[in-house]
Amino acid sequence: MKKYGVGILGNCCTHGAGLCGMFKGRPDTQVIAAYEKNPKRAKELADTLSASLAGSYEEVIAAPGVEIIAISSDPCDKADLAEKAAAAGKHLFINKPFCDNLDHARRIAKAAQEHKVWLAHDIPMVRFIPVYARLLEEVHAGKYGTVMGYHHLFGMNFAPDFDLKTVWPERLDPPEKSGGGEMTNMGCYAIDFAVSLFGLPKTVTAKCRKTWDVYAAANTENFGQVVLDYGDFFAFLEMGKQQLQGELRHSNCLTINFEHETFHIDASAQQVAVNHVPRDFNEFAAGATAAGAVEQLLLAIEKNIPPTSNAETAVMATETLMAAYQSIVEGKTIRLPLASGENPLARKKTT
Repeated sequence: MKKYGVGILGNCCTHGAGLCGMFKGRPDTQVIAAYEKNPKRAKELADTLSASLAGSYEEVIAAPGVEIIAISSDPCDKADLAEKAAAAGKHLFINKPFCDNLDHARRIAKAAQEHKVWLAHDIPMVRFIPVYARLLEEVHAGKYGTVMGYHHLFGMNFAPDFDLKTVWPERLDPPEKSGGGEMTNMGCYAIDFAVSLFGLPKTVTAKCRKTWDVYAAANTENFGQVVLDYGDFFAFLEMGKQQLQGELRHSNCLTINFEHETFHIDASAQQVAVNHVPRDFNEFAAGATAAGAVEQLLLAIEKNIPPTSNAETAVMATETLMAAYQSIVEGKTIRLPLASGENPLARKKTT
């Protein structure tokens, strides 16, 4: 079996260390080099790598044997790093969020296309869950017909005493660095799945909340709501991080209403209802499979089968997210496509 050499660029929110451990544990990949500029995150990455880090991002890209570059840096750096890696002929594995603004998303997509390298977007927590992967395939195949409505609640939930500022200080970074708060970090999952199902919406209307004290102090959102207008139906998304009392799990609950069939799927609770009649979750999920971002990227490299978690979808999702932020900043519904590729949160701060 061929082993693909992987280089890791960045360890924002410990994602690079997680990817490093994952690639080290696979029989078809090996981590050759890694780099992170933040000293705290660099130590975590080096500990997972069990070796010294490279001296720079560029050194990782140029390291002998590296064929795939996994980018898990601060969102603001991803476009520059993707362009350098693609120019060096390396295939791209972009961890979520894709980047910090629409201009950068388009640059990443253009770099992969111009340099003829494959790109897979690593955004696993919805599209790579088997029941949702199957739903995506069935909707694309037209199995259920006309969509009447859609609602997705997605995010991470924590006890009120969880010390987020210590564990993930990057979540409180300004939008020029992070892209935004939890509508960027958690919201990217829900938006990615919606645009994967239905494409780019006609308009976007959004609101955000800063109900968690550390987010409020940083003037960034911990929760948001987005309404996507698809012409003959709305898709309603709720996403972010919440503080919940008592026993809890993460939120990943989806209701999709077709003309003649309604599904309610709660992947975290492992509950499902069809036409409001409860079904056994294990029976419902039987046979559902999902190809992860690594599998998609390797299949593209070996057999020229394009990833479905790709740059095109990531650019659409980024444009939708930026429209949501513009709606929040301007207090109105935003029509797509957008006239500007800037991040409205960063633009607001500099005017």
